[in-house]
Amino acid sequence: MGLFGSKENTDDIMYNAMSLMEKNQPKGAISLFNKILKQEPKNTSALFNKGLALNQVKKYSDAITCFDILLGINPKDAQAWNNRGIAMAENGNIQAASECYDKAINADEKNASSYFNKGVLLDKLQEHEDALIALEKAIVIDPRKPNAMIYKGIVLGKLKKHEEA
Repeated sequence: MGLFGSKENTDDIMYNAMSLMEKNQPKGAISLFNKILKQEPKNTSALFNKGLALNQVKKYSDAITCFDILLGINPKDAQAWNNRGIAMAENGNIQAASECYDKAINADEKNASSYFNKGVLLDKLQEHEDALIALEKAIVIDPRKPNAMIYKGIVLGKLKKHEEA
């Protein structure tokens, strides 16, 4: 033990935090991510997962702060942009959410989640045709995930295009 006590191994703390996330215990995980960030303020994995956990507990402004720090480190992080967009949408800032999804798509054109989230957002704005385009891109990129297909069916129903659904 050093003069000021030993620091806990951040890998061990991360393992425990991720275990809590898997058990759907984001509040407990947040405190562990904070421990890691106290030792390593630019730990991108801790920042990202803390942002996810904060989104889960509906602390969207705090989540946005995490994603902003992360994007300051890596402005091309598509997942950070996508999850920042989710937090913005939940906070009611639709325009900023849309911009985040666009930045996520620009950073990684193969990120189906960003197209899906953009499609959902466009649908909520009553821009159904544009929503269908985004959802179709999500389906092409990741045809194994049913979310985009299901949501596309919902949008087609709203447009009275039941035969295409």
